[in-house]
Amino acid sequence: MSREIDRYVLPAAVTLAGTYQLAKYARAVGAARHKFNISPPDVTGPPEFIRTYRAHQNTFEFYPMSLTSLWLGSVFFHPVPSSLLYTGYLYGRYKYFHGYVEDADKRLTGFVLSARCLVGLMILSLLGISHKAIRYFHGADLFKLAQERLGC
Repeated sequence: MSREIDRYVLPAAVTLAGTYQLAKYARAVGAARHKFNISPPDVTGPPEFIRTYRAHQNTFEFYPMSLTSLWLGSVFFHPVPSSLLYTGYLYGRYKYFHGYVEDADKRLTGFVLSARCLVGLMILSLLGISHKAIRYFHGADLFKLAQERLGC
């Protein structure tokens, strides 16, 4: 028999992938600092360094929001669609980072993809939390009601 925690193996795996991705981008900033001889705390230098730094910083700024949405969606909605959306989010961040490092105009495709996946995660989270709150506080199971009305 499977334990309840086992259902969260996918969100755990993509969380680890996201952590690895963020660490890899931090290393890229360190490499750019070394390449251009820029010592911390300086964040100015050649455009290539600034783009690398900003791509990492922006990814880091979105990290708490993305993880929160992944886990709320996984717990309150379902771990599989949440993990799939987070995988899309990570791919979008990959495209964003590498596009931005190359040329600032090339960051948009990845940014749009990651933003859409993040919105999807937030929607799943909101749906799941709303359903559980209505069921807990009002005793109504919206999914069962919908199934009954649809004849499922």
